[in-house]
Amino acid sequence: MARMLAPVNFTDIDMPSAGGGAAPLSGGVAQVINPWRWFTTVMGNQFSLFSINLGRSSAPQVEAQILDEVGSYGRQLGRIGEALEVLVKEFPREGLSDHAIAALEDFSAQMREIKRIKQKPHGA
Repeated sequence: MARMLAPVNFTDIDMPSAGGGAAPLSGGVAQVINPWRWFTTVMGNQFSLFSINLGRSSAPQVEAQILDEVGSYGRQLGRIGEALEVLVKEFPREGLSDHAIAALEDFSAQMREIKRIKQKPHGA
């Protein structure tokens, strides 16, 4: 993904905090200072106040219904990738060009990387 199109996430950044003892009659006064927390809390980690749909659909209502009832684009691509991974593993390599074999190996490597990322704990 191009760096300029990567999603912005301010919740995983170590932010400076004000720490210290206790003020009289107040208990602990430690506070995390995160100027973006109010914005990401209200907007649900969406950084902009608007979204841009760059795609054109001949049936946007059907596409929206599929996204709501079947799954996100990521989920759909994940299922396609998992099914394709089965076929790639079973596909005979004899008679294939070096370029074709490399393409199959690149796909397998990408699927392994996706699995590695999915196994990492997120949001902890």
